[in-house]
Amino acid sequence: WGPLISELANDPKYGGNTDNSYTQKFGKHQGQYYVDQRAKAGLDPWATPRAYDNAKDFFNTGVTWNSSANVAQSLDKGSYSLSLGSTTANGIVPSTGMDRYNAKLTAQAQLSKNWSTGFNGNFVYSKIKKQTGANNGIMATVYGAPSSYDLGGIPSHIDGDPYTQNTYRSTGGFDGAYWAVENNSFKERTQRFFGNAFAKYSTDFGTENHKLDVKYQLGTDAYTTNYTDTWGYGHSNGTGSIEEQSVTNNEINSLLTVTYDWKITPELDLNVLYGNELVDNSSKYKYNLGSNFNFPGWNHIANASIYSSTGTYHRERTVGNFGNISLAYRNMLYLNATVRNDIVSSMPRNNRSFTYPSVSLGFIFTELEALKNDVLTYGKIRASYAEVGQAGTYYPSHYRTPVYGGGFSSGTPIQYPIGSISSYIPYYKIYDPNLKPQNTKSYEIGADFSFWNGLISLNYTYSRQNVKDQIFEVPLATSTGYSELITNGGSVHTNSHEITLSVNPIQTKNFNWDFAFNFSKIDNYVDKLAPGVSSIMLGGFVDPQVRLSAGDKFPVIYGTSYQRNEEGQIVVDENGMPTLGENRVLGNVSPDFRMGFNTTFEFYKFRLSAVLDWKQGGCMYAGSVSTLDYYGVTQKSANYRKADHFYFEKPAVKQLADGSYAPNDIKISGENAYNYFDRLSTISEAGVYGSSFLKLREIALSYPVLNKSYLGVTVNVFARNLLLWSEMDNGIDPESSQGNNNMAGAFERFSLPGTSSYGFGITVKF
Repeated sequence: WGPLISELANDPKYGGNTDNSYTQKFGKHQGQYYVDQRAKAGLDPWATPRAYDNAKDFFNTGVTWNSSANVAQSLDKGSYSLSLGSTTANGIVPSTGMDRYNAKLTAQAQLSKNWSTGFNGNFVYSKIKKQTGANNGIMATVYGAPSSYDLGGIPSHIDGDPYTQNTYRSTGGFDGAYWAVENNSFKERTQRFFGNAFAKYSTDFGTENHKLDVKYQLGTDAYTTNYTDTWGYGHSNGTGSIEEQSVTNNEINSLLTVTYDWKITPELDLNVLYGNELVDNSSKYKYNLGSNFNFPGWNHIANASIYSSTGTYHRERTVGNFGNISLAYRNMLYLNATVRNDIVSSMPRNNRSFTYPSVSLGFIFTELEALKNDVLTYGKIRASYAEVGQAGTYYPSHYRTPVYGGGFSSGTPIQYPIGSISSYIPYYKIYDPNLKPQNTKSYEIGADFSFWNGLISLNYTYSRQNVKDQIFEVPLATSTGYSELITNGGSVHTNSHEITLSVNPIQTKNFNWDFAFNFSKIDNYVDKLAPGVSSIMLGGFVDPQVRLSAGDKFPVIYGTSYQRNEEGQIVVDENGMPTLGENRVLGNVSPDFRMGFNTTFEFYKFRLSAVLDWKQGGCMYAGSVSTLDYYGVTQKSANYRKADHFYFEKPAVKQLADGSYAPNDIKISGENAYNYFDRLSTISEAGVYGSSFLKLREIALSYPVLNKSYLGVTVNVFARNLLLWSEMDNGIDPESSQGNNNMAGAFERFSLPGTSSYGFGITVKF
């Protein structure tokens, strides 16, 4: 908002062509204007008006290097392989990147006719440097910078004081982008080892019809991740802070399986399996917070004036016993049945044991002599029923040390112990003592067809899942002393359809072409929630939110809507602007369907492939758009501001004096564009957009330069995320997302821009 860039020199307050306090003090500067931030940075405060591409200037070109080596050898009575790999990535945001190193060793040995053994071990070490996203993200000050402001050229701090920020507007909770890159750091370091070793005994009892395998496997998965988040001295909300977190997880898995195969007759095969599995998992979490650094330049927790720490330790164990029986008749009819019982330590004592079965049947009808033909060369129908039990995590009621705010956003919090005085309050979550494992029942039917020996393949699957006793965090009145109850909150169901079509129309000695489509439609519905609860918040802001709502699909976006009349039409006020309506469901996040397409051409030695994705339906909240419209830095806001007049952009009605409604024809002056976008920024529905898209995921080309028995060299080039056709016409990638899990795909606010990547690779085998 404000004057045009071409008119800045004539601005009454800052223009070098006009009489104002700056020209009176420094004299006239024709064709220039005074920039206070340049003066604070010790630069010549007079600048010639021009437009800057601040986003383009801020981002780097990201570069990723992948390298790996593998050595493998087969011996008379065994084999081994060793692989090493590394990945180095420099992000598009300055100072961000990742280094990852991995090693894998696998070996197997045949000790005797009956005994064999083996092991595999994997080690991964990674270091990640990142910047924050979403509400505290630096993107807010990059995207929000006026195009007239030289964000990259004007120092981000005042002259002589690197800890006092120099920004184009009040930081208001956001650090300047360049200042944040230089002073804030967010590091993550992970060390992980996972692998297993096994011993196996096999015997055929000296017959051809019987075989017994007994295998014992012992594995582990252990990792430690350390996070260090530093907000430098001069951070927008104070004098900086540092958070140190450590997560250590160790899982031990013991698995015993006994498998018996019996060829009862030449046409009937039986397979029986029994297994016992023990999983022991322990996790340890440590958290240290140091806030308000005493002096700048030393971002260490020892420099903090306020220090707090906490830690948790959790251990749980699962013991499972399971069995499986399979029958195969004439390689045509297959019957399989399983049952598993789990005993878990993470549930209330009375609900620790639960059992879940499954059964499946498959019939390859083209094995019938009467149906064998050259057109339908393979045909199978299948059906299955399965139950899956899923335990939650149950904690008995316990207490915690409270922390109370200091009364103001910048106030020092009240934290116990105070001197020798301690205080404890109940943990804000309470767990239902009758908590039960979640149960999922799945029904599936499908068919697989192949025509003309694989020229065309068609697969279809329909499945329905009924989930009951789903574990939810149900809100409670704070008068109870708690804010959430962890309980079995209701039931949901899912219907899904999946179709895959593969075609290989050309297959010759020097030319081959195949392509495939994959269609999926998944609909999730909330049948009911806990008694008295109509919806549950899964994530988001105060407004809008991601919710589960009884009777609706899930997840949904919930928030403030446009004011509507009884017929559901948006109603504008006397100035032609929409008004705030009630809180309600604003849209469904899940798409109507997804479709993928991939194709491969092979011409002599060249191999060309492409992948295309289509998502139809669904919506998301694009918080960046409404905020940047409000700031006046989007092309849309510029167009509205320059227009003589414009109309509210959605179909709407106005109310007449007699109470009836007529189509909206009220003009809004371009001079009121700021008020218009200010109004829209208060209505969450204005920020909800359809998220359908069509995206060219990848094109890849490879060629074997050398293909000898002793040496093979293949080169390849690829390009990813090349083209995007989106229902969202505001420049936001519909796959960008704020947060993970429940908010994934539903919310976007100051997210990183979408990227396209181009690369090449060389593979050498000898």
